[in-house]
Amino acid sequence: MHEELLARLPLFQNLEPSSRQALDEFVQPLSLSRGEILFRSGDEALGLYVLAMGKVKLTKPSRQPQPTATITRKGRPTAPAPRESLLSLIGPGEMFGELSVLDGGQRSTTATAMLDCRLYHVPREPMLKLIQEHHDIANAMMHQMAHRVRVSNEIISGLVLSDVPGRMAYLLLTLGERFGVATERGTEVHHDLTQAELAQMVGASRETVNKVLTDFAGRKWITMSGKSVVIRDAARLRARID
Repeated sequence: MHEELLARLPLFQNLEPSSRQALDEFVQPLSLSRGEILFRSGDEALGLYVLAMGKVKLTKPSRQPQPTATITRKGRPTAPAPRESLLSLIGPGEMFGELSVLDGGQRSTTATAMLDCRLYHVPREPMLKLIQEHHDIANAMMHQMAHRVRVSNEIISGLVLSDVPGRMAYLLLTLGERFGVATERGTEVHHDLTQAELAQMVGASRETVNKVLTDFAGRKWITMSGKSVVIRDAARLRARID
């Protein structure tokens, strides 16, 4: 039923027809609304997911002490916002949740839909069986996992070796490579992240990130618009990383 749709996803494009047919027997389509949580850190791992449409963010609760409650002018306490780190963005065609499936552990992150999403879910036990019986499925998973590790290593090195403006420039270019669309104005990137989330990804405060982005915009390297950015001078951003 979903075999033709699965064939369009990069993860499954090179599978043998028999493997896609076997996968089709167990795959379960899901829909998420924007802001809906798919699973939380610490949940039991019930299977892996492949994103067909939309965007999902993976976050992890911070180990730092939570901020204390504040008191409003009317004397009412307000609950502090939980601290978390934004670890990764998942785009269409990408797999996530596979590590907990393979090692049988609990979810290490929380997955939240950033947009309305369509996904495919494969339960853990059938997935393990498919991996054992269809080597091309196992190879496809290992290829994407290796690619993710490589990208993560590049991002970590890019973020660790730079100051905040350099880290922000690196992040913008990385988002542009993954989600950007070439236009007459430059590379238009609908990243769907708040400035607080961008700050989490570069390890800085929201105020600092705001100043950096404002500076980049003033230099005409980028144009900001809500949760989008147009990269107008990628060369200048690359030079700022070094």
